[in-house]
Amino acid sequence: MQLEGRNIWQPYFALVVKISCFILFLRKIVGGVFLQPVPPKRESNVRSNHMKRCISIMILLFWTTCSFGQVELVPRKDNETTEQFAERQKPENSTLAHKVLKTKWNGNSAIIALYDITYKLPEPNDSDQQTYHEIVGFIFFKLDKNTYSKITFGTIDTEGSNPSIKTVFFANADNDKAKELIVIASWEQRHYDVNGMLYGTYIFDNETVEKTLDLQYLEEISKKLDGGCECNWNDGTNKKAKFKTASEIKKELVRLGYK
Repeated sequence: MQLEGRNIWQPYFALVVKISCFILFLRKIVGGVFLQPVPPKRESNVRSNHMKRCISIMILLFWTTCSFGQVELVPRKDNETTEQFAERQKPENSTLAHKVLKTKWNGNSAIIALYDITYKLPEPNDSDQQTYHEIVGFIFFKLDKNTYSKITFGTIDTEGSNPSIKTVFFANADNDKAKELIVIASWEQRHYDVNGMLYGTYIFDNETVEKTLDLQYLEEISKKLDGGCECNWNDGTNKKAKFKTASEIKKELVRLGYK
């Protein structure tokens, strides 16, 4: 029986390619440490510094592998700005949806980029073939000057209108000491009977879903911190959003016992 849509050897081939690239990457670093000529007077200090650098990289690789499963390595060009790097990594049919963030997450240097991707539903589900928008995120952990590992998170989909990113920040939202990645999104609501702004909170753990490269979405706490609609209805009903800023989310997390 032939399996449709997927070659059964594809996952194994991809794994072999990744392992080979990783070995070549390490050989390049280690080779530079031990094979590069060094003047005798400075040999001890230089080799010591190079060795510390190698150990640091290998520790970070080990951390990302343990925390996030497989590691997808992404090269960065010399003299490439953070924005240029993020622009070059964007998925097909997408644009940057938020300012690119150069930051640290739980002590590790990272670049966070969110992308607005356009898509269409299958024709039987949408005869008009409207264009929809969803936002997905990439986080790039710095391993070396020109090497990053890539992890994905999202998706934030259409909710009455196209999604927009209000803010991205870190806070503790579970029972371990590591901080989670938190995204506040919004959707403008312009309908016959209601007008206003809908707010949503998305919290991602620092671990991935098993066998994927997606950060684990913490659904329960995300729903607790959902902002809701700050809207006006035609019948005279008015509502305020419960949470729509980072400070409001952080305050509620502390109240819930997360510090």
